Amino acid sequence: MGRCFFCVPRKLVIRVIPVRLVLAVKDEQYIEPLLHYIRHSEFDRRFSVTAFSRKDAFLSYMESSRLFVDLVLAENTFLEAWLGDEGASHVPWIRLYEGGEDNIPGKSISKYQPLPLLLSAVLDYTRGGAGLQLSAEGRAIVIGVYSAMGGCGKTTVAIHLMKQLAEERRKAFYLNLETINSGILFEGQSLREGQNQVQGLARLLYDLKAAGERDEPLKQPLLAYAHRHPLLEGDTFALLDNMNEMLEMEHKDTVRLMDFIADSGLYDTIIVDVDSYPNARTEAVLEHCDKLVWLLADEWNVMRKNGLWLSHLERSDPSLFRKIMGKTLFAVNKCTGELAHAMPRPEMLAEVTLPNIPSWGEGARQGSLLHSPAFQKDMLRLCHSVCSGRPPIETGGTVQ
Repeated sequence: MGRCFFCVPRKLVIRVIPVRLVLAVKDEQYIEPLLHYIRHSEFDRRFSVTAFSRKDAFLSYMESSRLFVDLVLAENTFLEAWLGDEGASHVPWIRLYEGGEDNIPGKSISKYQPLPLLLSAVLDYTRGGAGLQLSAEGRAIVIGVYSAMGGCGKTTVAIHLMKQLAEERRKAFYLNLETINSGILFEGQSLREGQNQVQGLARLLYDLKAAGERDEPLKQPLLAYAHRHPLLEGDTFALLDNMNEMLEMEHKDTVRLMDFIADSGLYDTIIVDVDSYPNARTEAVLEHCDKLVWLLADEWNVMRKNGLWLSHLERSDPSLFRKIMGKTLFAVNKCTGELAHAMPRPEMLAEVTLPNIPSWGEGARQGSLLHSPAFQKDMLRLCHSVCSGRPPIETGGTVQ
């Protein structure tokens, strides 16, 4: 029997056009770390870089390939030789300066600054000056992943959503707001791992609050605080040093944080993993996420408690109940076939079921957990259901 695949709905495919950047700097020791950072960060999808340390090679390339260049980022000596006396070009450019140099009219940027800040500033310029399609229109979609009871596999589902989005070349951010994270992704990772070049979530929360009190936008870009996680193939925050930093997050802090990430322009989707029990962070996500994956398990007690929780919400806050129900996709985990237990309320439909993987309950390591074909197949359906509003179509053949 031939292998079956799922078609990817065309409207889910967001084509990101990288900025074709020409970098011209004399010092090769400056070029190499910059290229290495781009290759191993989210900027890898944002830039296609051609670098030069020799003026003659740069001029030859610009003469023959200028129609295939979106932006030039160069030192003064390269710009003077290229622009000539007129000082104008059809190709946008940014001058890298060190200080104490004669100005060339146009956009200038400090050569020596944290790489996330430098590259974010370059992207900001291209959005305003080059007119390139750098990201999906508008802000990122915020998808909350929630379960009213622990043990339903909430974090596992959130991680698989991230993995699936990465497979489809979508840019996603994993925001873990659990008081105590499950440790699936961070097993064996030190608290400071991945934070040697970024400031982290604790500093971001502080800076966002301070900027809010001054009623002004935060000047630092998101990538000054986040780092890329190799298993997720996307960005996230490293673990907090102190649990109190998470416990002290209020409702408005959580909303401000989600908005800051969603409005950064770096991502298509944000996956938010929250606590099962009610707190300010969970309430903020339930209220303000664009879509919600509500996870249950095919167990009698889980179904009963979820029904009771929703009935209480309907009585206590009918407006919030309707809002949540209108954006929620219910998924049932740990299924061994057809559902053994009915959904607790008639308006709750199990749009996606996920298989029970017995080995995961036996202390399986994270590597095998993230590569289960049986689970990944249904996660593909869940991903497309929550992103497109309907499941993909099963056909024979290749992925269209």
